[in-house]
Amino acid sequence: MISKSVQTQTDDQQYIYDKFEAENFEVAPGINYEYIYIKANNNNNNTKATFLFLHGFPESFHSWKYQVEYFAHQNFDCLMPNLMGYGKTYSPLNMNEYKRKLMVNHLGSLLDYLNLNKVIVVGHDWGTQLANRFVLYYPQRTLGLVMINGGYGAPALFDLDLAIEYSKKVYGYETLGYWKFFVADDAAEIMENNVESFTDLAFAMDPLLWKTDLAPIGKLRNWLLNGNTTTRASYMTDDDYRNFRQYIVEGMKPKLNWYRSQVANINWNDEMSLDPIIQRPVLSIGGTKDYVVIANTAAEQKRYIADLDIITLEAAHWTMIEKSDEVNRAMHIWIKRILST
Repeated sequence: MISKSVQTQTDDQQYIYDKFEAENFEVAPGINYEYIYIKANNNNNNTKATFLFLHGFPESFHSWKYQVEYFAHQNFDCLMPNLMGYGKTYSPLNMNEYKRKLMVNHLGSLLDYLNLNKVIVVGHDWGTQLANRFVLYYPQRTLGLVMINGGYGAPALFDLDLAIEYSKKVYGYETLGYWKFFVADDAAEIMENNVESFTDLAFAMDPLLWKTDLAPIGKLRNWLLNGNTTTRASYMTDDDYRNFRQYIVEGMKPKLNWYRSQVANINWNDEMSLDPIIQRPVLSIGGTKDYVVIANTAAEQKRYIADLDIITLEAAHWTMIEKSDEVNRAMHIWIKRILST
């Protein structure tokens, strides 16, 4: 891969979330969660509803700045925790502590502390998995579910090799081949030692690089070890990239436990008896240029979701950033409908 100059943009705008300091709460003995909680206009009396924003890998609560900016001005409260493995939130190295049921209970404890009864849960990437499990475990505390660049998978045993084989048969390439690298013992060290190369690929201006140099087995490892670079996406600002780099440098092992725990099927004993039907309205937003989370698979979820709206935008994996205006409008139209009923 030929190196190219990195293109970024400055971001002089002050966002609402910039005015708030992150807080911390012990959701269980010895388990801290870092979060930002923004009340609409600093006055909760006129709040329409509360969003619970759950970020993906390897992001942070900073990923939601455009959604918070929009919805806080529309009189919605916004709660953004850093999930396990990120920032000052509890980040154990033990894979077995990353059970979704435990993390869902952590979120419930945080909601209790903030006196929040019902929320609209919004997830991106891995955050969609935690978000839809929150709805399964706590339907009574959920008004609706938004999944961005991530879908719903009913409780089931997971076989990575079969999933990779299936994706190659259906799509012509191994959409989950990069998981083989993420669960390897040396993955964290390689990523930490090649932060700029990893950032280039994660936010490549050319989304097709995910199809050729990230997804297939062995390609991501080769990209990083060779120190490959490419032009970065212009929709990310210098501040965005600084935040992203900060979370990579702080350590990747805890973050990769989200992948390792899935491959190890640590959630099966908790989830095998769960009712797989999502009992709340769902909005699924995908990107036509996301070559890892394939947008057209969202329709397959209808057997488990009676009230499902599907929106596909011309975007790559970071749709809520790349197409923030379109995402916000789509969410707002959908939310007006579910709150009216």
